[in-house]
Amino acid sequence: MPSVVTYRSVAGDQPLPYIECDRSIRTLYSRIQYYIGQDGGNCHLCGYLRDKIGNRNGFEPDARLILHAQINVIHELFERNGDREIVTLLQQVEDDCC
Repeated sequence: MPSVVTYRSVAGDQPLPYIECDRSIRTLYSRIQYYIGQDGGNCHLCGYLRDKIGNRNGFEPDARLILHAQINVIHELFERNGDREIVTLLQQVEDDCC
């Protein structure tokens, strides 16, 4: 089992909550895979992400790098599906982990 890495945002003197980056990244990959799996061939974003991400689940050593490299496409996928909760998580991961 991979070790869990947490990072802490630093902004002024106010303590901020920890975000568990690795678990959050795996959650994002899971949601991406969900939307890719629901695609009937009509979603160009899903096809693009299928080619770029494949069967990744977020446990891979380069999972964070690939997520960061595809952040805009992933954001668009979540926005188009009205998935506000996961958009918020994506923004938090982008700010605190990438």
